[in-house]
Amino acid sequence: MEAIIAAIQPYEIHGTPYFRIAYATAEQPDAITEARIAAESIYRDPQPGDRVQISLLLGIVNTIEKAPVEG
Repeated sequence: MEAIIAAIQPYEIHGTPYFRIAYATAEQPDAITEARIAAESIYRDPQPGDRVQISLLLGIVNTIEKAPVEG
């Protein structure tokens, strides 16, 4: 699904990096959803405002990739 990152917070659990991500989907731009994802499942240096493609597995965020630039 297409989304825009609203906020992102890095954190670690036992030395393993993760991110807490708040995002809004293209279908519901006014609704913010939160997810937690391991650093290896997201592109390098994610930032608020980035357009992304989010893949779900059984309703849970599995991967986040930066959306291709239009134009």
